[in-house]
Amino acid sequence: MQQMQLPRVQYDLISLGGGLDQVTPTLALKPGVARRAANFEASVNGGYTRIQGYERFDGRPNPSEATYTILTCQLVQAVAVGDTLTGQTSGATAIVMDIDGDNVVVTKEVGFFASGEVLLDGATPVGAIVEVAGVAADGLTDAEYKAQAADVRRADITVVPGEGPVRGVVYYQGNVYAWRNDAANVKAELYESSSNGWTLVPLGVELKFNQGEKEIFDGDTVTGQNSGATGVVKRVVLESGSWGNNNAQGRLIFATVTGTFTVGEQIRVSNQKYASVVAAQTAITMLPNGRFEMVVGNFGGGPGNTKVYGCDGVNRGFEFDGEVFVPINTGMVLDKPNHVAVHKQHLFLSFGSSLQFSAIAEPYQWTPLLGAGELAMNDIITNLLLLPGDQSSGALGVFTRNDTNILYGTSSSDFQLVTLSSGTGAIAYTAQMMDAAYVLDDRGVLSMSAAQNFGNFDTASLTLNIRPYIQFRRNLATASLLNREKAQYRVFFSDGAAVYITIANGQMLGAMPVQFDNPVTCAFEGETPDGSSTAFFGSTNGFVYRLDAGTSFDGAPISANLSLVFNSIKSPRIRKRYRKASIELTGDSYAEIQVAYDLGYRSADVAQPGNTAYEADLRGSFWDGMQWDNFVFDGNELSPSEVEVEGTAENIAISISATSDLFRPFTVNSILLHYSLRRGLR
Repeated sequence: MQQMQLPRVQYDLISLGGGLDQVTPTLALKPGVARRAANFEASVNGGYTRIQGYERFDGRPNPSEATYTILTCQLVQAVAVGDTLTGQTSGATAIVMDIDGDNVVVTKEVGFFASGEVLLDGATPVGAIVEVAGVAADGLTDAEYKAQAADVRRADITVVPGEGPVRGVVYYQGNVYAWRNDAANVKAELYESSSNGWTLVPLGVELKFNQGEKEIFDGDTVTGQNSGATGVVKRVVLESGSWGNNNAQGRLIFATVTGTFTVGEQIRVSNQKYASVVAAQTAITMLPNGRFEMVVGNFGGGPGNTKVYGCDGVNRGFEFDGEVFVPINTGMVLDKPNHVAVHKQHLFLSFGSSLQFSAIAEPYQWTPLLGAGELAMNDIITNLLLLPGDQSSGALGVFTRNDTNILYGTSSSDFQLVTLSSGTGAIAYTAQMMDAAYVLDDRGVLSMSAAQNFGNFDTASLTLNIRPYIQFRRNLATASLLNREKAQYRVFFSDGAAVYITIANGQMLGAMPVQFDNPVTCAFEGETPDGSSTAFFGSTNGFVYRLDAGTSFDGAPISANLSLVFNSIKSPRIRKRYRKASIELTGDSYAEIQVAYDLGYRSADVAQPGNTAYEADLRGSFWDGMQWDNFVFDGNELSPSEVEVEGTAENIAISISATSDLFRPFTVNSILLHYSLRRGLR
């Protein structure tokens, strides 16, 4: 008997990559490109990764770092979620967050419980610990308990006190500082993160002086000759003249002053005249409703002289070192700078279309005789950005909405402003420097890299493939960030959307859209003391959030989806019978995904399947790389998920989605399709 010849099963490997493409014709695209996507990012190692979450921050312990412990107990009296338990012998304490039969799950532990000891609820014995069981072996249960522990920590963290959105945020010397209007909306206030939450930073008092004939130093105690007012000087702000010529003038900054200095009286140190009072001291205050931009710079050399410099378009520019707040007087009638940069030992501030710079290494001095100066632009300045330079020169990008200019040189003696591009500029707060300069222009995200010979720059557009997405939101841009560890440039919009663009070794790997629950109003990226990258953003609800942290959007689920372009396996007119798919996932936690697929351009003539749920436990364990009782031996950081696929059509588009507040990021690396060729289309 002759055997029936069955169609040979073939295999097609789809390597995911390329990011989102909304405009290129389907048949011109590689099969791993995404046609629709949300909350996935192009991974620097290939594939698409579900993004990390974000979590509220005020200096208290991070929710994502919360842990839990399962205590197997023999209870003689009921305990309830929220109770505080104490080990009678160990003295350890913890809060009950879940009860499952004999297992009491606790978090916020202080100390270590011991097997066999009596448990106290207050002063009342409620049972004994049979075993300190550690963590759940089941991946889903482990994820649920970790999320519950994070929720307990999250409840402790508060908004920045005040009213309205967070108006500025900066990471400086291991602390986060945030600006927000006060509750009455009459002034802006500065807060510092701490182990007890947000702490108000007093801005201090300033006193104008002139006729300075003996130098006053930080830390000196000064007294008014007639008034008897006194205070300890926190900062001497020399604005013009010199002590040696007996004509120094400027301001003294105090934390507090006792009494009131009077105009014209001597300022005395150790009962000797050092200067004279120009005006009575005034409390330093900031008007509300600014949009703060801040940079970290150093004018004195050495790590101890690194300070924050900032402006907000409503008040004077300022310097802040974590303790002393110094408003900066430039001499402008409307002294309200919009943008700031520290470049070649000059402080640069922009006022509309005017670019001004301080004297060299003197951010308080703005007199042209001392080396300060001004450059006029053709339009309102939107961004200032330090660009690569050589040993003898430097470059500062000066952007307007429609032009890009480069300032070359090191001082007023050789500064030269050159127009790089007329008609191409940058939207405010979107300029960042990674391997090249990146900005959001009206035409999309542009990269500006140094040409082979320093002194010239080349520009290139990165977002032509997602032009509809960018064009819809270009006027909604509010902030931008880099994530250097992921090689990403990120732009955020007022509707909660963002775009993450991954660039590795000068090659763009993909642009992917993101949608947050909480819109970004301001953002700052910095480096922690141990060298890790960190980022924070402020939102409309008054919270500051730590970015790239946790498994959720501050406790809310992350909804992510990814739909690949229709793949015809290089034979667009041949029908295929699809039999199966294997999706390669990598990660380090339990994950659940939904898989769907469309056949034949989603034709009504072809039966279309629904979503199917799949799960994978990606918790791998490595000797010398884990904590005892906090891992699973049979976990696997790489897992091929076998997916049932059925149907016949000329092409297929696979979709992957996940909605959860439990799971850490996972990466979809590749998809292996099983299929058999059938007849051609008629």
